[in-house]
Amino acid sequence: MNEKVTIAIEKREIGKSSSGKKLRAIGYIPGAVNRKGLESVSIKIKKDELLKNILQYGRNYLFTLDLEGQESYPAMIKEMQHSAIKREVLNVVFQQVSFTEPIKFDLNIKIVGKEALELRELNFVQQMDKIHVTGLPQDIPDFLEIDVTDLNMNDKICISDVKFPKGIETEIEADTIVLVINELRLAEVITEDELDDTITEAVQEEENL
Repeated sequence: MNEKVTIAIEKREIGKSSSGKKLRAIGYIPGAVNRKGLESVSIKIKKDELLKNILQYGRNYLFTLDLEGQESYPAMIKEMQHSAIKREVLNVVFQQVSFTEPIKFDLNIKIVGKEALELRELNFVQQMDKIHVTGLPQDIPDFLEIDVTDLNMNDKICISDVKFPKGIETEIEADTIVLVINELRLAEVITEDELDDTITEAVQEEENL
């Protein structure tokens, strides 16, 4: 997170003309910047600008928000709301942060080496898909990587096995299980004819009752 990335934001006046639906129709996303000990700032941000930066740098990146050249906030995305069906961004909330104060964050887990497991007819079952961590904003990575390439049947990964970047810590107990390795169970494939036969047999049995 060493590269400084600035995103332009604009003030959003609360009222009918600033409703989320109207803003989204003209290419903006409504949102807010939460500030510790201060009132949040209502903002709007260009949808293309937001999505472009998330795609390039990730949701956990420490951005600099430029409010019309008047103020700037070092901030991270705290929350994004999406529509249920199309998964379009409806709202975004940023959290202003300090470079000197640790923050708490839920980091996604990225699994690598799945193909190696499948070749040996093994699979993994995740007990956790996020890990709650603490660290300075500029040290927070986009995700925590776990490599399962060389794991065997009944092996497990605990919190103590996870490699955390320098400066990143977690309060989760060291023996908490993150994932376990088990046998790969392939779903049984049923052809259309077999499905018809099964339905016919079920109907016949019901008629004979």
